[in-house]
Amino acid sequence: MSCTSDAHTTHTSVAVASLLQPLSMSRMLLSRFFCALGLLLLAVLAAVVLAAYVTGAFHFQQHALNYDSLPFYHTADFQPRWDKWSSWQRTAKFDLINQHGEPLSQNVLEKRPSFVGFFYAGCVSLCPVSLEVLRELNRIIVASEAGVKPQFLLLTVNPELDGAGQLADYAKRLQLPANWSLLTGNPKELDHFAHSLKTDIRLRERNGEPLHGGRVFLLDTDRRIRGVYDASSTTELLRMRADLERLNVEKANQQM
Repeated sequence: MSCTSDAHTTHTSVAVASLLQPLSMSRMLLSRFFCALGLLLLAVLAAVVLAAYVTGAFHFQQHALNYDSLPFYHTADFQPRWDKWSSWQRTAKFDLINQHGEPLSQNVLEKRPSFVGFFYAGCVSLCPVSLEVLRELNRIIVASEAGVKPQFLLLTVNPELDGAGQLADYAKRLQLPANWSLLTGNPKELDHFAHSLKTDIRLRERNGEPLHGGRVFLLDTDRRIRGVYDASSTTELLRMRADLERLNVEKANQQM
């Protein structure tokens, strides 16, 4: 009886061991897989950190006194940056139409420096004030003989109601310069481009009126944000003009 029992126990142990062996192999392979995956993720993270360090993306303390050129802006808090990563950021592409019904794309931004702002044809408070500041800036620049003249692009925040005809009437009513471009088009296109300017054109007042500020952006010919201003304040005129002159000098030095 004892021999028979021992033989049965041995046979059972061998059977159990044979069943557990594939499970043990699977656990070992799975352990190796997760180990390799962990090492790969660590390598990727190290590469990202190294790239960010080399490009300056982690250099949070950047002071204007340390740089001669205009900064770049690409974050929602509009903190000025001078690192490589910031210099690679571009505003979005777009396909819109102006007040004459003519198509305009992002290529227009690559021709000359641009002052870009937002408005809507039904605005009777902030928009006329901001546009008057920009018009005064335009008069000062036109009277100046030095530097490349900028272009002015104004994007409606109410494209559902502001068609090309409404924008043309608005430009005529406010006697805006003929070479200014008032843009409208597909709401998604406008929203996408506005988002790259850290602006939400979908905000509305309780009465349904568009909610927007008087912020204006200076873009270089690489579609990068180089200046951010409050166009509802006349005190910004000097800064806008000075920044445009600095941008022109920067471009001229790059072409030398």
